[in-house]
Amino acid sequence: MELKRILMPTDFSENADHAFQYALAFARAFGAKLYIMHVVHFPPQIQLYVTRDVLDRLVKDVETSLKALIERSKETKINFNPVVRLGVEDSEITGLAEKERIHLIVMGTHGRTGLAHTFLGSVAERVVRHAPCPVLTVKLPSTKGRKAVKRK
Repeated sequence: MELKRILMPTDFSENADHAFQYALAFARAFGAKLYIMHVVHFPPQIQLYVTRDVLDRLVKDVETSLKALIERSKETKINFNPVVRLGVEDSEITGLAEKERIHLIVMGTHGRTGLAHTFLGSVAERVVRHAPCPVLTVKLPSTKGRKAVKRK
């Protein structure tokens, strides 16, 4: 199995930070290049009001955040490639995966269910459905439903 190019989309959430640890571990273990991506998405009704200056500033802020994420990882042996795209999240993620011939996508999931999932959808779900490569979705560990175990 070849894992030389790994993509880790981030929305800078706690879920994405948790998935980042998995992406780092895979990149380290396989000596892979790690693409860290953020997609700037504006709903159609807002696009009319976004000026080029605002967009440029937003892209610069995202680039700074990606750089900070990479620096916080303290990884010196991983080849990082930060990527910022404008568009619809799942389309941009799967498009980059296809273009760069990504071997694995590692991404966090918010684990929404019910009405929230129905109305908000799931970027991770759409990526899994349309990606040209395997996708590892990582959710935050939860204590929900677990019983405490008493140790003797």
